[in-house]
Amino acid sequence: MNARMTCPFCRREFDAAQARDACKGCRSGGGCQNVKCPYCGYETPREPRWIGWLRRRLGK
Repeated sequence: MNARMTCPFCRREFDAAQARDACKGCRSGGGCQNVKCPYCGYETPREPRWIGWLRRRLGK
C-alpha cells in the first residue's frame, strides 16, 4: 500500500509511486530527500519517519 500525500501548493493528492515517477528526470537521481508533486512540480522535504509514527499514534 502506498502512502497518500497532499501537495501543500496545489492541494492535489498523490501516492509515493507517483512522486518517485516525477523525480526520474532529476539530476540528483532521487537522492535529494524531497517529494515532488507529479501535478505541479512543487518540491517539499520528505516527512521524517518519527513524525509519521507520531501522527499514526495520535490518530492524525
